Amino acid sequence: MASFTAALRTLNEMKATGVVEDYAVAGAMAVAFWTEPLPTFDLDVLIFLPGEQQSPIITLEPIYRWASERGFLLQAEHVLIEGVPVQFLPAYNALADEAIETRPRPSAELIASLREAKADLHRRREGLLLREKVRFVLDLQRICLPLLQRQRPLAPWERPWSVEP
Repeated sequence: MASFTAALRTLNEMKATGVVEDYAVAGAMAVAFWTEPLPTFDLDVLIFLPGEQQSPIITLEPIYRWASERGFLLQAEHVLIEGVPVQFLPAYNALADEAIETRPRPSAELIASLREAKADLHRRREGLLLREKVRFVLDLQRICLPLLQRQRPLAPWERPWSVEP
């Protein structure tokens, strides 16, 4: 069974042994720390590589070698760590740098607590009537669609529903 906590321990070991200077969880898994979970295939990890890169072509060969030496499988661009496909992404701009430099350092206890809180939320939502679930969707539309509309015109499928629960 895939273990996100074990994958984080391995990432911390990679930092401790100097394979990466530092890292930050990114993508859908990072969003899941603070909001509703999203379906995702892998764990995206922004990284600082040790030393200065002298070439515009960045190699992840030291990471793949380190992983292979420890028995982790390589799967396309992923390293399979404790059943979790992990994709390493070298920091590519100032925002990625900031994410790594200021990332919260989630402990195993925090992760377990967040998982339990989310499981509790899902248990409570399972018991809601369809009318209440539709009300949630409509409330999200009232909040999100105006924000999206400020950025660009809404596509036909993004128009608010003309229903009341």
